[in-house]
Amino acid sequence: GVNTAMASGAENIGFSIPINKVKKAIESVKKQGRIVYPFLGIRYRIITKDIANQLKLGREYGVLVNASGQDIAVVVGSPADKAGIKAGDIILMINKERIDADHPLASMIQKYNVGDTVTLNVFRDNKEFDVKIVLEERK
Repeated sequence: GVNTAMASGAENIGFSIPINKVKKAIESVKKQGRIVYPFLGIRYRIITKDIANQLKLGREYGVLVNASGQDIAVVVGSPADKAGIKAGDIILMINKERIDADHPLASMIQKYNVGDTVTLNVFRDNKEFDVKIVLEERK
């Protein structure tokens, strides 16, 4: 990794950026002159067992697409909007990888590039279905 900070007063604890993230950033700068991030276009809440029980969601993992404050749940014109993702949907998996607190959606999206097509497994109205989404650049 690339060291970014060191806390010398705390037993020399260091912080670094993982090398694979650095490599991806370097490739992005080489190709496009800047760091480009893939974008899905949703606001969400990670589902835990407690949240699932409290909200009676029907699933104990994934992410709940929902508004936060005055923000909308699905960004208008985003890849998620174009694919028909709606507020209240639960996204369970991306490319057959389960989304949970240990495998957050934001980290999983960063494994992909702008222009990649990913398959989301979505739970809506007590049914699971797959949606293909082409990731776009985060503006």
